[in-house]
Amino acid sequence: MVDDGVDPAGVCLVGRSQGIFLGLSCDPLTGEAHEEAHGRPICPSRRKTFRSPEQESVNENARIRGQVGRVPCRYCATIRSAKPRYRVRRSVHAVDSSHPRCDLHWRFVCAKCGNARHYHATAYCPRTESFYCIDCAPEHRAVWRRFWAWSYFYRLRCPWRSEWHEALDRLEFEGHHPWQLNPLLRRRRYGMSPSEKIPPRWKFRVAPAKDVTDADIRKGWDAVARWWVSRSGPRGDVNREWIIDPVLLGFLGDVRHQRILDAGCGSGYLARILARRGAQVDGVDLAPALLAAAQAEEARQPLGIRYRRSDLADLSIFGSGTFDAVVSNIVLADVRRYRRAIREIARVLKPGGRFVFSITHPAFEGPVPGQWVREPTDTERIEERRHLIVDRYFDRVAVFWAPPGKPLIPGFHRPLRDYFDALHAAGFVVARFEEPGPSRKALERHYRVFADLLRIPLFLVIEARNAAGGIPTGPVTADQGSRRRSLRRGLPSRSGAGPRVR
Repeated sequence: MVDDGVDPAGVCLVGRSQGIFLGLSCDPLTGEAHEEAHGRPICPSRRKTFRSPEQESVNENARIRGQVGRVPCRYCATIRSAKPRYRVRRSVHAVDSSHPRCDLHWRFVCAKCGNARHYHATAYCPRTESFYCIDCAPEHRAVWRRFWAWSYFYRLRCPWRSEWHEALDRLEFEGHHPWQLNPLLRRRRYGMSPSEKIPPRWKFRVAPAKDVTDADIRKGWDAVARWWVSRSGPRGDVNREWIIDPVLLGFLGDVRHQRILDAGCGSGYLARILARRGAQVDGVDLAPALLAAAQAEEARQPLGIRYRRSDLADLSIFGSGTFDAVVSNIVLADVRRYRRAIREIARVLKPGGRFVFSITHPAFEGPVPGQWVREPTDTERIEERRHLIVDRYFDRVAVFWAPPGKPLIPGFHRPLRDYFDALHAAGFVVARFEEPGPSRKALERHYRVFADLLRIPLFLVIEARNAAGGIPTGPVTADQGSRRRSLRRGLPSRSGAGPRVR
């Protein structure tokens, strides 16, 4: 390997399968360790027995640090456990965390978005001499090929040249890391983030629901409209395209010659899909900036869609019994007067008409928004997401959210019962619902994004009908539950074992 012995001043670690000992040689069978000076054991009478760092807290790491004067890079130590001749570098980043890291295993700045990402979620394009992150890659794959202590790595498609590149962890294994190939880049720390701060992935704030107005909601969405549209393609964003819409469109079925209202149409991608399938579509939304994007696309490629600005709680622009179906895709949690909105939707539907909608799953998107506990906090590896934290499920509050650097957008958390009570009060009967999970193809194309959905459902799709119209007796279009159970058998464990996808 080109990079063995990278740091002449680095500390040598001797490892065994369950632990790595800093500045110690270790009997692989007994775990008994004794100190070393420059790689040579000193007096046997000074032998001491140590526990594995995997079983120790960060305080233990600090204790060892005091003995030898420095902390090893956690990733170097992990590699050393699989490759005994690997020289371990001292950590210079996140030294007081559970995963202290050296420069090579720190975070690299994406040349496309400007954000820093974990090295195992960053690739390098040699043609443009630029690093790019997994979020900016149009597509990524998990390649199940063992190397060192890991069973898979990410392969990313380049956003500039559409070529595929391995992430930096795999490049180091192959000896093709740009720092290995060009010592000058390494001395300059080319591409490495100079910041020690690992920013949060999302911003959240909770407030009383009564303090939020429709004007606040409209202004929030107008402020992020350009960003929101930029992250969606002709089939919506990645969650809608791969998880939500296959079920939602399956519930709608054949829409030819039907008049459909897209309630909360946003940029209009779903309205365009339905129009291309033969429906006569109207779209309404509260945010003028999102409607402008939808109208611009309609002007560019006319499909006969009529877009209008309207609050879902006041659909007086439409007469009673106008529509065969109403669809609302991840919208109701952003509607302040949701009970009145559901009554209005019932009014504009024909007798027996269908209301098909999706929401973020209230059980896993609480007022303390569901966030994965990750070790380290910036990891993109699925097996390093330990568990999800949610709390305060029964609170009815406003939740403001946004990615870093964007204005906060107000939405609302409500228990699931509130939605069902509102449907019942408006005369709806719930015909079927689904907690959608990823297909095999979705996992192959976007493993890092969707593997979590084999563990926890983040979305809910519901079909409701006017009680006068009866309840359908046909089967649900996709047995998502059994599919999730089937795919979950292949979910990696904390040890990183890969899925058995045939």
